[in-house]
Amino acid sequence: MNERYERQYNLDLMKALAVICMLFCHPVWRLGVYRTGYENEFWYMFADGILGAFCVVAHGFMFAMGVGVIYSRKNSPKELIRRGIKLFLMGYVLNFLRDGMYYLAYGIFTGEYLDSTLQYLFCPDILHFAGLALIATGLFRKMRLKEHYIFIIALILSVIGTLSAPAYTGNYVLNLILGSFIFTTLDTSHFCFFNWYIFVATGLIFGRILQETRNKDALYKRLLIPSGIIAIVYLSVWYFIVVSIPAGDSYMTDESIYSTVNLLDASGLLSIDLFVLSGFHFLLKIAGQSRFSIMFEMSRNLTSIYFIHWCILGFTEFVCCVLLHWVLGYGTMYAYGAVLLAVSFMLARLYKNGLPQN
Repeated sequence: MNERYERQYNLDLMKALAVICMLFCHPVWRLGVYRTGYENEFWYMFADGILGAFCVVAHGFMFAMGVGVIYSRKNSPKELIRRGIKLFLMGYVLNFLRDGMYYLAYGIFTGEYLDSTLQYLFCPDILHFAGLALIATGLFRKMRLKEHYIFIIALILSVIGTLSAPAYTGNYVLNLILGSFIFTTLDTSHFCFFNWYIFVATGLIFGRILQETRNKDALYKRLLIPSGIIAIVYLSVWYFIVVSIPAGDSYMTDESIYSTVNLLDASGLLSIDLFVLSGFHFLLKIAGQSRFSIMFEMSRNLTSIYFIHWCILGFTEFVCCVLLHWVLGYGTMYAYGAVLLAVSFMLARLYKNGLPQN
């Protein structure tokens, strides 16, 4: 095997950890809001804040995507742009299957269209961002820009995205269109391109460094302690400012702040990614790869698991919480997350095995 394209199994472990955290976070995040006072309940905050933000979830996925672009053999500008367009359109397909079709059907049959119908159909999400990120990376590569120049562009975009938020236009449709790039409103923006491309760009530059490094043990040793210290300091400062004071919008206190993550937050989140990645490198050397075959498979089927779990969860929320008005306990929600993880994994495996083999 060409070492320049050798699979990075510690990256697979990091993505699998992100999948697990995500599958426990999303059910609580979506089903827990039907509880009165959920914002102040520990188990909601644990799922939404710890599992959904600080563990290697969205930011870890996007960092890994940047590294994956470097290690992929199919990373020409044309291929990246094509994949990006496919992911971007897939985001709208998922919007429809996850929530949109239920709210449309409800409106058609009852004559009452809920206010959230347009949001569920058209609000940009992580697949939209991933698509835009691949398209942008393809265009940058077409311009023959090196990774460090792309990183500088990402830094500039991050500053612009932070300073311009919120860019409320007064028009819902314009907010949705603009919301893919910079933050407009809570209902029309998630994972804004200007703020989030820094994770992909960092993945690109780290992937290039990793690819050109022969002694990866030495690289990860140099990263492990500094990244761990920065992560601890970042989490401690976040806890002190947001939880102990609190200071409102200084850090990731709600969806809008996570969508408009600034350079300080991005640095802290990336330090968590690098610490976990370094730790998994040495864990694999100690325990061996054979023990983690399920997690490697989970990583390879990441997109399918993501798509499938949202379709199941969207159906569950609409039927149980919107129509039947159930209010679930946290034990039920976390247990549901475990079942959802297993079911999504198995369905993703069946989907992959059912595809024609090349």
